[in-house]
Amino acid sequence: MFLDANILYSRTLRDWISLLALEGDCTVFDLRYSEDVLAEWMYRLRRKQPEHSEQAIGGQRRRFVQAFPYGLVTGYSPSGVPCPPDPDDRHVLAAAVHAGVDILVTDDRSAFPPECVRELLSVRTADEFLSWVADRSMPLVERALARQIDYYRRSLVAEDKDAVELIAHLRKAGAPRFAERLENHLADPSAH
Repeated sequence: MFLDANILYSRTLRDWISLLALEGDCTVFDLRYSEDVLAEWMYRLRRKQPEHSEQAIGGQRRRFVQAFPYGLVTGYSPSGVPCPPDPDDRHVLAAAVHAGVDILVTDDRSAFPPECVRELLSVRTADEFLSWVADRSMPLVERALARQIDYYRRSLVAEDKDAVELIAHLRKAGAPRFAERLENHLADPSAH
């Protein structure tokens, strides 16, 4: 799967998808990205938080790249992709197609209409993608949830300390169906 910058921009979505990729060790999906997507993410983050240090902004990028060194897609050409309608989104589709991924994860579906992706790949929102992962491996999701909860319980800077807050963050980030699935699972793990 290939990540668009709007997914990386959301700490909640980035953390969940990254942790699922690491915990799954490429058994459910393999994460891909490009320098252009990273640059777009960093630009938006800097615009939102101009007062933050280089370590606070650039450190996020470095940790992500360190976690997924083999996910970087290179050698693509946006000029080879006549769609999508907005030329600023061509690099995303070009990199995803060049990487040969099955899924492009973006929260801007309208930027990649069906006539542009045809049979090349599937476009899914983060919520759809996270639900897709849960359909394929709920044990993977359970491991990621346990690590998320453990992180928040150990974190001295985190105000959010439990699964309820993690689920609230998912809803706020635009993943309500996945959040509901986690909520149901926590309420009755034997039913899943």
